[in-house]
Amino acid sequence: MRSMATLWVLCAVTTLLTGVGAARAAEAEDPGLAAVWQLEDDYWRYVKAGDVESYVKLWHDDFIGWPCGQVHPKRKDSIGEWVKKVRDERISLQYELTREGGQRFGDIVVVHYSFSRVDTYPDGRVEGRGIRSKITHTWMKSGATWLIVGGMCGNVADTVTLGAD
Repeated sequence: MRSMATLWVLCAVTTLLTGVGAARAAEAEDPGLAAVWQLEDDYWRYVKAGDVESYVKLWHDDFIGWPCGQVHPKRKDSIGEWVKKVRDERISLQYELTREGGQRFGDIVVVHYSFSRVDTYPDGRVEGRGIRSKITHTWMKSGATWLIVGGMCGNVADTVTLGAD
């Protein structure tokens, strides 16, 4: 009887892992989706380096989105302000990304990921510990280049708090 229960558990776990693996494999097989995930990694490398110019080049001229911690959506002309702050204030930034999902729709790719970010200031002050956020970016292929056309960011805890009722 015990071995039958163990067999059922193994089957269930294998089925779950195969489903997750198949989803990741499907993402990996699409070159557009793979290219966008690489650009998301570049995005964070540019932020960490305070490279405002490279960061802003990732955005479409008609971009509109809702960055983390902002009261209202922003356009491309102001999207690099926080990266400039990282550079100008010499903030040491550490981050960790977790890909949650992505899908290509022709010349459009939507990606979802969560992240944690810790900022250490030159005076020793540290911000961001224990905060997990989530981002959705919508990328559009423009010629040979993928550009961010829309996005939204929020704290993961906001979703948990809203669903707790």
